[in-house]
Amino acid sequence: MSEAHEQEIGCLLQISMAGLPGDSTTREELSRIWSLELQWFTPQEADLIADRLSERGWLVETEDGLSAPLGLELPRPSLGWRPMARRMVDPPEFKRHTPLAKTLPLPPEPIETVVEPPAPKQQPMPRISDPEPTSMPPDRAEGSIPGLISMIGEKSGLENKEVIRRAQRKRRALGQVTLWMALALVAREQGLDMQAVNLAIEA
Repeated sequence: MSEAHEQEIGCLLQISMAGLPGDSTTREELSRIWSLELQWFTPQEADLIADRLSERGWLVETEDGLSAPLGLELPRPSLGWRPMARRMVDPPEFKRHTPLAKTLPLPPEPIETVVEPPAPKQQPMPRISDPEPTSMPPDRAEGSIPGLISMIGEKSGLENKEVIRRAQRKRRALGQVTLWMALALVAREQGLDMQAVNLAIEA
């Protein structure tokens, strides 16, 4: 199907159906317009052309009659234009133009970012002894301090951290005192058996 042939049939249908209700008509009405009003074809040619255009897809049946198919452009013809009967009597098959679908790039898949919740801050365990140089005397019973802390905590119901904090406060308050002595003072303050505390220190 040549572009010129398609344009010629489009012009014929544009003139024939322009202004008609719903842009549709009947086969008899087309024959009358072509043969009597426009006088382009004889009545026999007009009937044959209407049949051929319908058979080959240039006219489609609708509830309202015959109309141009979807996809057929109906250009407005130039002044003085008229169709050639021999071309209209044997039209090619109408082929609907299907525009090539534009290939759009697929959007990139979103990268799932896993955000791990920050680890809960752990309360630092109070230091048993000061790492910095200090004028306080060294603990001779330093090896027994962890067991002493556990014993005081278990007997008094205090957490080990709280036992250490209280011992550190006593060291700061009393000055030159060893950690095990400060722990012993905490134990006495809690009403613990001091004999058991002494045994724990000497262990």
